Amino acid sequence: MPRRTLPLVAVLALAAVALTGCAAPSAAEADGVTVETVLGEVTVPETIDSVVVLEGRRDLDIVLSLDLPLVGFPYEGPDSGLDLEAPLASATSAALQNGASEMFLADEINLEAIAEAAPSVIIGRIDDVEPILDELRAIAPVIPVSSHSDGVSWQEDLALVAEATGTEARAKELLAEYDARVAEIAETYAEQIAGTVVVPASYDVDSIAVQGTRLQSSILLELGAVPSEAFAASLEAEDAVDFSPEQTFEALADADAILALVNSSESWKATQSDELWQQLPAVQAGSVVRTDKMTHEGAQITAMHVLDLIEQLYQTV
Repeated sequence: MPRRTLPLVAVLALAAVALTGCAAPSAAEADGVTVETVLGEVTVPETIDSVVVLEGRRDLDIVLSLDLPLVGFPYEGPDSGLDLEAPLASATSAALQNGASEMFLADEINLEAIAEAAPSVIIGRIDDVEPILDELRAIAPVIPVSSHSDGVSWQEDLALVAEATGTEARAKELLAEYDARVAEIAETYAEQIAGTVVVPASYDVDSIAVQGTRLQSSILLELGAVPSEAFAASLEAEDAVDFSPEQTFEALADADAILALVNSSESWKATQSDELWQQLPAVQAGSVVRTDKMTHEGAQITAMHVLDLIEQLYQTV
């Protein structure tokens, strides 16, 4: 559960907002769009002037993809260790130039800051939304989005938000662009895809994890990738399959190519210098592409970035 910053003054402000919310709906609310979500119906104003997102991956990606008026989003702190350029880096940079702000640290939702921003709508991952749903609803209508771990695709959530915000035409363009890119890679690398055993694996010197319920895994399967034994086991279990460093060969030796999920440059250096890692056939063949947690989840922008990484991977075999 995320930590929440909420001093007394903010509690009083939210209480006032909640009391106001008991009154008759405004004209904007009455004329809004009502959609069904996993947390029930939500009515979004017909005119959306501002949007705040809570988690910073799928929710942020959807808002940026649909060109919604983003005013606030979470950011990764200096201690995150992330050194790769994030898939959303260019889009968030443009949003900052247009007046959006990095509102709070990732996983540290600040209700006071959200209330001060007075957004038209709040969009966030259901795991973040549900524990503080009443507080959020006192500020603005809330659209929860899911994850691949919940069994919900980014395409489904994109369609939901598009319906709620009147951006269906833009969503249709985004989906068509993605589908065309998938078809292009599937055709261009058909031989490599059919003949290459692949695995998306989180790796460091302390642990190894293979998880089929992530964005990279879903896109690999959509392309028709041949999963390694550990990848297949993860898909069957619908959960991560974990290995100790001593099980490196059991986890990864049958893979011809590895999409290595390593968050920091320090971990990547340690991984590359690990003797067991160096002995893996895929590593010796140079068939490894690195990514990090920012591609575990997302929507169209992130998915297009993942497709580029997967193309790089198939170019190595």
